[in-house]
Formats: sequence, structure tokens, C-alpha cells
Amino acid sequence: MITAPRTFAAKADATRWLATTESDQYRGLWLDPAGGQLTLVEYAGGWLNGKVTLAPRTREIYESQLRLHILPAIAGDVPALGEMPLNALGPELIRGWYGALRVAKGRSVAAKAYTRLRQILTQAVDDDRIAKNPCRIDGGGAERHPEQQFASLHELYHLADTVPERYRALVLTAGLSGLRRGELFALRRSDVDLLHGVISVRRKRLRLASGEVIEDDPKTAAGRRRVVLPAPLVTELEQHLARFAQPGSNGYVFTSPDALPIEASNFRYRVWLPSTRRAGLDGLRFHDLRHTAGTLAARTGATTKELMARLGQTSPRAAMIYQHAAEDRDRAIAEGLAAMTVEAGLATVVPINAASKRSEADSR
Repeated sequence: MITAPRTFAAKADATRWLATTESDQYRGLWLDPAGGQLTLVEYAGGWLNGKVTLAPRTREIYESQLRLHILPAIAGDVPALGEMPLNALGPELIRGWYGALRVAKGRSVAAKAYTRLRQILTQAVDDDRIAKNPCRIDGGGAERHPEQQFASLHELYHLADTVPERYRALVLTAGLSGLRRGELFALRRSDVDLLHGVISVRRKRLRLASGEVIEDDPKTAAGRRRVVLPAPLVTELEQHLARFAQPGSNGYVFTSPDALPIEASNFRYRVWLPSTRRAGLDGLRFHDLRHTAGTLAARTGATTKELMARLGQTSPRAAMIYQHAAEDRDRAIAEGLAAMTVEAGLATVVPINAASKRSEADSR
């Protein structure tokens, strides 16, 4: 039995509606109008509860996006999406919400929230609650990240000289191995094999917004890996373990002055920000040391696959960034080879740098 969503003035109108509805039912195109009457806040709660495999930190992020940016009213002229029935969420309303959120919170926040809303409403389409996803903004989920920063090898060691001595090995390990902050803070003595110069990445450590500290598997399956260390870093770690690490095979490698695991917030404000300012590297983020490690590895000639394995990445996209960043070094190598062939009398092509210098001299 099918219940019409409205009454009809004439029997013929009702008959036509019923025939059309039965035809849509037969073709799998009919949606029960009652299904779309569920409000977004009701449906989103069920959607999130169904994401049983989400990591705790990811679940916190999703909950925060819903609570702060998707469900409430963002501007006076845009209704709160959470109070709207699913079948009332049209493309025009979504555009209005997105525009208001972008003005109020910026492009990055709006892009993240839009991506989450689109995921929720895609599920609503799959659940036959709405016929089409109203999130149809071209590039709505595209973010513009700030340009990645990289420290040179000299800057990395200068920073290591600037931080308090107990954090010297932490900075160098981040900048030469490419481990993520949570992976570094979770390292135990048993993870560091000085004899073979290898770190085994087995876990990450982080504090949730609730205050709970968790240690679980690395960010991705590829994150569980073994990273070979350059010899100078092995020496640094050997000295660090002897002086600053907790005792025992399960002791933390990197610790606070109280010999406790490092808290990210305390480290950032008490150590990182003052040290980067003193080193003349104001604005450099700790995560940028991971970019530094990727770039330095690319400059050794590492392939995309090798960079992915070393950095624990599942996609070649990020690894390609480091290879592009190393192109300046590759050009310098090519120019050096060109200069060598000219000096040996094997070619008459003038290296690019030499040509530009000659041009500058001629113009004087």
C-alpha cells in the first residue's frame, strides 16, 4: 500500500499519481516520502554511530565538524541545517550555508565541513532517503593548504643546537627519518636498534580533546615500518638514550624534563616556538621537519616508491611533492655535469649559471 503525501482534487489526479509512483517503484526510482522527513541532526547521528572503524581522534574531528560547522545556524539568513528534513536540503540551501561558513570560518574549515556533509548525504542517497545529493558545488571540498616549509640541512642542525639538549635528538630524528610527531612521542627503547641503525615504527601516541591519551597503530597500515637511520643520527640517538630516555626496554625514548612522555601542547609552547624564534626559523612547524626529511631523501635520488616506504605513505601524491622540491638540486647536478664536459673540452655548451653570469658582466 502506498500513501500519497497529499490529497487530490480529482480522482483522475490521484490515479495518475498512483500510476507514476507504481512505475517508479517498478524501476527502482521511487522513494518513500517519509524517509526524507528525518532531520539532518537525527540522520547524521546515526551515520556517525555507524562508523565503527573510525579512529578515536578522527571521530572527535567528525563530531566537532557536525557540532560547530554543519548542524547549527551559521548566519542569520541561512537556517540551521540540522533542523531541516533531509528532503528539504536543496542545492541552493547548501550553497548558502557553504558561503556563510566560508565567510565566518574561512576556506579550509568550509571545505572540510562540506566534504563531511557530502559524505553524509551520499549515504542518505544510498539509504533511499533522498533521490540526489544536493552537495553540488564545484571544488567545494578543495582546500588550499599553506605552502609547505622545508628546513635545509644546515638549518636543521642549527635548530638542533638551539633547542634544549634533551630535545636535540628528537629534532634530528624528525628531520632525518621523517617520523610523524605522534610516532616519535610513542617510541620505546625496544623500537630503536642502534646495532643495525634502524627504528621500527609500531605505534603513535596522542592526546584527545577529552584529555584521554591513547596509543594505537600508526596512521595507516603503511605507517608500520622500519626506517634505516644515517650513521650520524645513530650516534646522536646512542648519546640520547644514555642520558635522557626512560630505563628499560619499554621506556620512552623522548621525554620531558620530568622524565615523562612528551605532551605535544607543552612541547609546542615551551620548547618549539621559543627555539624556532631564536634560530631565526619563526613560522616553521614541527610537522615541517617531516617535509624536510622527505625532501632530503628525494635529493639522494630516492624513487617515489622508496619515499612512500620510508615516510609510511599510502599514496604517491605526497612523495611526489618531495621529488618536485628536489628538482632545484637535480638542476644543479645537471649544470655541474655540463660545466665538467666544457672544462674537459668535450662540449662547447655553456652552463646556465655561467651564461647568466657572463650576461650580467657584459651588461655592466
